[in-house]
Amino acid sequence: MDVPQLKLLAGLVRGLLEQHNVPVGHSQSLDLIAALPGLRNWPEVNAFPDRVAACELNGGTAARLAHRLRSRHNVEFSPPQLIAALSPPGSQSPARSTAPQIWPTGPAAGVYVTTSQQAIDALLQRYDEATDGELVYAEAAGSGWEGAIDLGEYGLSSKGLARVPSGTLIVVGPLELNQGSWEDTAHKLEWACMRAEMDGHRVAVLIDTPQPDLMFKDVALAVQRVSPQSGECDPALAGIVTEDGDLLPRSPFVQPLALQRVSTAGAPTDALPPKAVELLTQRLQQRSSGFLVLSSCVWTEHWGMEQIAAALPLTEDVGPVARIMSRNRGTPAKDMLVPDVVKGLPFMTSIESAYAHGYRRMLIDSGYADFSDLMKYSDEVLFFVGGHSLEAEDALMETVRFRGFDRLSKVYERLVACIAVGPISVGDKTVHI
Repeated sequence: MDVPQLKLLAGLVRGLLEQHNVPVGHSQSLDLIAALPGLRNWPEVNAFPDRVAACELNGGTAARLAHRLRSRHNVEFSPPQLIAALSPPGSQSPARSTAPQIWPTGPAAGVYVTTSQQAIDALLQRYDEATDGELVYAEAAGSGWEGAIDLGEYGLSSKGLARVPSGTLIVVGPLELNQGSWEDTAHKLEWACMRAEMDGHRVAVLIDTPQPDLMFKDVALAVQRVSPQSGECDPALAGIVTEDGDLLPRSPFVQPLALQRVSTAGAPTDALPPKAVELLTQRLQQRSSGFLVLSSCVWTEHWGMEQIAAALPLTEDVGPVARIMSRNRGTPAKDMLVPDVVKGLPFMTSIESAYAHGYRRMLIDSGYADFSDLMKYSDEVLFFVGGHSLEAEDALMETVRFRGFDRLSKVYERLVACIAVGPISVGDKTVHI
């Protein structure tokens, strides 16, 4: 590639963004396209012509451009989409169209998912028998196999994987689906799809999720960053790894599931003072999306959870409610140290997943949620945020924990209410103030 070619591609990127209602100037498009050769801006393109000359439009370079578009303009394109958009009309796709070199009579190249380590182990055994001991490239989920080569520091993004024979088995995971790891998991799943689509490999992914029934939609959602409609998703998402070790196609990959809706209308409100219940009910008539911060000075495993549980029946009309899994705990039982009404709620993997499945009330741990995601959905979703303080002002700070207090003004604009509660003993009773 040379500099004039790169400049032409910048024009195509500019047009592509305009189609998505993201206008950019000429110089901005040049800085964007500098991502292809791995440079920061257009002046560096002119300063390092050798880097430009060595650049090709492929999965790796397109992934860099996709990351830059996402980080600078919040638009989502998969690397295959960018390759198709920037390639000359009628050009051949860089994906391999021939039969797999390894196990040519085996299942099609693609990404196959499972929640079972036993399924991965059975697949490794089946692949070994079918290929007479061909090499496997693996992360932790397959690292115990004798013929496995550790994917190493660069993992799926390693350039060497583009040079191994097509049809090679790559084992990835376990990948956690929760709010804290959502972005990292999405990035790995995108690379898994690229390896399947661009290099013709078979990629088996071990998924760790609190909602196995929703795994397929969550995987498709993480790859596309949008809700897959009518089962349409990245074509590289092929199917499932069965317990017998088969790579079984699943069509459509995403299939309809009924929304799990739990009523919270009958939950007790005792953990909130009567006056707070009255004022919150009035406030919800004015605004029912944004941030509802509930705090208590009582130190518990889940801050303010008694007060959140008490607020659930007051917000029943807002929409279906779910908990968001912030992280995978070493002691999962601690997730259940909550009031009964909260125990019964669906436990979703992320804000993105919960929104795509139709939930509009979400119990979150703000320390594990990306602030941009909170802002993105705060006009449609009511976020319950727990705090540990008897001062409402201190509790409000919980919404911007670890992010800088300069963002607090954006929270104020979307604040439903902030209530701090403290228990006091009156005789043999406990009342909340």
